[in-house]
Amino acid sequence: MRGKIAIHQDHHICGRFDDAFGTRDIYRFGLHLGVEVARTRTPKIVVASDRRPLNRTHVHLAIGGLQGADCDVMYLGCAPYPMLIHAGRALDVPHALMVTSAEAEDGTIGFRAVLDGEPLPSFELKERFEASRTDRFDAISGNGRLFEVNLAHTYLRWLLHGARPAGELAVLWDAGNGSTADVVTTLATLLPGRHVVVNQGGEAPLIGRTKESALADLGAAVVQGGFDVGVAFSGDGTGLLMVDNLGAPIREWHRLHILSARRGRQPIAGNGLLASRRKARSDAIKHALKVLRAISESGSSAASLREQTEDLPVVLGKGSISPGWLTQGVAAAAKS
Repeated sequence: MRGKIAIHQDHHICGRFDDAFGTRDIYRFGLHLGVEVARTRTPKIVVASDRRPLNRTHVHLAIGGLQGADCDVMYLGCAPYPMLIHAGRALDVPHALMVTSAEAEDGTIGFRAVLDGEPLPSFELKERFEASRTDRFDAISGNGRLFEVNLAHTYLRWLLHGARPAGELAVLWDAGNGSTADVVTTLATLLPGRHVVVNQGGEAPLIGRTKESALADLGAAVVQGGFDVGVAFSGDGTGLLMVDNLGAPIREWHRLHILSARRGRQPIAGNGLLASRRKARSDAIKHALKVLRAISESGSSAASLREQTEDLPVVLGKGSISPGWLTQGVAAAAKS
């Protein structure tokens, strides 16, 4: 197989099945990663897949390769990427692999990997995959073991810790038929208020939609259903979209401002702003819950909180990068 391997995100590769990736390629990629993991102090790896049939089926080829390279595999089944990372922390396993196509077109297979606690960049993933096609695997015995692990309860408890909304909100959750479906559906039964989950039972994630079209669809559904907030996730659970009660997008800078202003907290400053962005992107589900909590505690609507960042110069703290939506120039801001 020598088809094109595409890089869609910073830590993700994907390609057409039987073109870029074949069954032999997936197995050998598992061997390649397994050899490296087996040489570490913790020869174990956490593995999961998204909900697409191709990925759910062929993740077992990668698992076979990992076991063949003498790795013990902690298999979560279908789980979002944030849950995979949480499982690594909970099990004290610094290596992880997710077989996921994210938002790529149907008929594709993709991968995310973590080694020694660090996500592999896309270019390195691609190089490793291509190298696995010609690697020699002579010094392996195939003694790796497979353990099926259910951490759903532990993950849900961690998600809700310090992030449970204080008041009752009406929230529309769109799982996009992706890997967050089971987690979000369970969350909806545990949170106060009215919660409706859509697109949680299909075989494949919603594809062919741009980010803006997905926001438009979510916004229209929120307004029509009279919800306070709308929340949608990408196929692998790494991407988050939110809209307010008027159907307008709640962008990342809106969310950071809402969180920084919660209960009179100090503004996020300098490296703190960057750290807050990293934290928000490390677990989109937890971040969404924190924003919902902040909205419920504020006593204001999501739209009014969003509009504060539109109408007023938002100061995220000394050393912060000036937000791009401000109309003031740097010189004018310095004189004000």
